[in-house]
Amino acid sequence: MSYQFRDPIHGFIEVSPLELKIIDSPPFQRLRNIKQLSTTYLVYPGAEHTRFGHSLGVMHLITKAFDSALANYKKAKGTPLFDDTIKEWYKQILRLIALTHDLGHAPFSHGSEALFDGDAEHEDFTKKIIFETEISQHIDDIGKDFCQKYNVGDEYKITPELLWLIYGERNPELNPKYIMPDYKFLKSFMDSELDCDKMDYLLRDSYYCGVNYGKYDLNRLLSTLNVYYNESDNIMQLAIEKGGIHTFEEFVIARYFMFIQVYFHKTRRYLDKLLVENISKILPSSKYPDDLCEYLKWDDLTVLDKIRESRSTSPIAEQFLSRLVMSCVYETSAHSNKGSDSKLCNLIKKELRKQLDCDIFEDTPNKMPHKIPTLEEYDASSGKGIPVLVRYMDTPSNVAYESLLLQSLIKPINIKRLYVEKKYVKKAKEIVSDLLKGDDN
Repeated sequence: MSYQFRDPIHGFIEVSPLELKIIDSPPFQRLRNIKQLSTTYLVYPGAEHTRFGHSLGVMHLITKAFDSALANYKKAKGTPLFDDTIKEWYKQILRLIALTHDLGHAPFSHGSEALFDGDAEHEDFTKKIIFETEISQHIDDIGKDFCQKYNVGDEYKITPELLWLIYGERNPELNPKYIMPDYKFLKSFMDSELDCDKMDYLLRDSYYCGVNYGKYDLNRLLSTLNVYYNESDNIMQLAIEKGGIHTFEEFVIARYFMFIQVYFHKTRRYLDKLLVENISKILPSSKYPDDLCEYLKWDDLTVLDKIRESRSTSPIAEQFLSRLVMSCVYETSAHSNKGSDSKLCNLIKKELRKQLDCDIFEDTPNKMPHKIPTLEEYDASSGKGIPVLVRYMDTPSNVAYESLLLQSLIKPINIKRLYVEKKYVKKAKEIVSDLLKGDDN
């Protein structure tokens, strides 16, 4: 028996009764009150979606992606990559990794990660949650059920430790329990240029923001997934068939446009700054608590309630709640030259300060906690990039070689922005315009 969630992106999403226990647990239900895109809902009013729906969506997609890649491998090679028991074991492991991968997110997701203590990241809290809450027992129960269903021994147990070894551990190869190349292959479904996390959030974010930037042909992309397996070199990697290159281009470009137009939206970025300043004032010691029980009490609703409570005494709370933002008066190109453009940006900033004597906020993608979209070239030895399987060739090709369109996206995004208060905008733009004219000359 299975249960179904109706999802606006993927239709019906099926979960098992034991997986449902994880979903019904308080740590997972907390994700209903963690917005996927931080303050983006104050720019795109439909962006009210949460980590809850996204986590279900990734679990759904990882099942389809894994099945498709293995089916295409069997079709091409005439033999399965794994026997049926291992295949189902790996699939269940992937479903659990996908379901639990975002459990540790702070309020407003990436928007407030600057308030973690020290070098902590949301993944550190994810580990605590799957190890130290009732979810740990639910994962163990799924493992026991698997062993009983397939009549196998403890070597097929599924535990929080196993999930973390595959997905979360920083140097897993040093662990004697780490199975190469299988586990590295499994991780690529959640952390690669072609992972199911990106597959879901691009479509989901695009849908809820009401934009077309993040759309791509999901079914075609899934249908062209395959596996590159070189047994002699102990390499097993998620790959794409050459026939799927155009769809992969669409997928990569969708991510690029969503970053430029949504994730790094100039107003959203300033609102995130205000949010962090507000949360910093209401948190004890200006940092999220290390204690897990205390940490789990914090979600978007908790934060907003406390900001509202401080509205009468805190100008920064009033500024956020009234959406009073500084305006962007200068922005470099998306792929600006680090040297010359940085020099010009610094000159503009210096002149604005000199003539206006006002606060200036400078923003760059490097200040963002999540990854800036770049396309890594394929490297078999490191496992980076996506191998392209070309018929009649034993060695995979490189995406950048196969796609002239994607070669340009290997260059990193280096946008720089300068903001001033609204009352200074007109004069600031005149100063910027004069400086740029001078630079042209």
